[in-house]
Amino acid sequence: MEQTDQLILDTAQRLFADHCGADVVNAAESGVAPVRLLTALLEAGLPLAWVPENAGGVGGSLALGFNLIRQSAGFALAAPLAETLVANRVLAESGLEVAESWTVLVFDGGVLPMLAGGKISGLVESAPMHAGVTRLVVPVSDQGAIRIATFAPDDVEIDYRESLAGESRAQVQLSESVPLALSSAVDGMSEHGLMQFCALVRACQIAGAMEKMNELTVAYVKERQQFGRALGKFQAIQHKVADIAGESALANAAVEQAARELSEHSRPFSGSADTLLSIATAKVVASEAAGTVSRLAHQCHGAMGFSYEYPLQQYSRRIWSWREEYGSEFYWSERIGLAVADELKHSAPGQNDGRVWDIVSR
Repeated sequence: MEQTDQLILDTAQRLFADHCGADVVNAAESGVAPVRLLTALLEAGLPLAWVPENAGGVGGSLALGFNLIRQSAGFALAAPLAETLVANRVLAESGLEVAESWTVLVFDGGVLPMLAGGKISGLVESAPMHAGVTRLVVPVSDQGAIRIATFAPDDVEIDYRESLAGESRAQVQLSESVPLALSSAVDGMSEHGLMQFCALVRACQIAGAMEKMNELTVAYVKERQQFGRALGKFQAIQHKVADIAGESALANAAVEQAARELSEHSRPFSGSADTLLSIATAKVVASEAAGTVSRLAHQCHGAMGFSYEYPLQQYSRRIWSWREEYGSEFYWSERIGLAVADELKHSAPGQNDGRVWDIVSR
């Protein structure tokens, strides 16, 4: 990791620790906007980490952005940092202006809104949203090509909702809506490429949250006394903690590998076949681990893990929610199977012995 990237991550760590405690997260879920946190993030320029310097951004690497996202998930960050990072990168790729404000990508992996006669129509069922968002970034289909449109929230029909984690989501209806700005067709951007990128973002968040759940669990079983000794002294609890650490480490390894492979491509939204297997694997591994880690962590904590005042529930609810967004483990397992089958189909007759393992492990 470059020294500049590490300095940014260290700054972000201090900022998250100072402004996003468990009380701030709970208050945000109750409708109290974390004004200090939102202001501090914008002033630090973190939402611009993926924007090139010539477009007014930080010019950070893909690895920096994914590390920021994973780090923020370890604080259950009550701000749309991940969503704004992605939206700003999409704007930069499209050539549209990037503003220093909260922005979200209105995309959920479903059918893209359609462009016709300069107006856009379509429905996005479950888009990320936040009360402080000032601009919506919408990928639209123009006869198969991807173009990027921007809207003010007041210019479209928004039905606000909440995810299982208490994070703001929305159904966005576009009815012959006229965008504030519309890019030309974006070279090297595809619908499946957007899906892959967003899936990796969610996998990073799951991995970051599970690291925190592991940390909370280890601390709790060291402190909590039962039958005259710490819970962590019981072998059954030790096994559960070891399994949590193992699942978390496996998810982190898969996420890091996918981010590393994606970083080698100059067009991260292209949906390249070269990155499909690693990204799909990262989402599958992280999503499957989400179920195991949350179950074991709550078993180790007992009733305390379900307490609203205790932070564990903030992370377990988030990983349950994130595992379903931009494709569940079942969706991406199917994509892996189809990709392997397609490659085998194009192999020479009699040359498939051992090929499956070679394909999925390269």
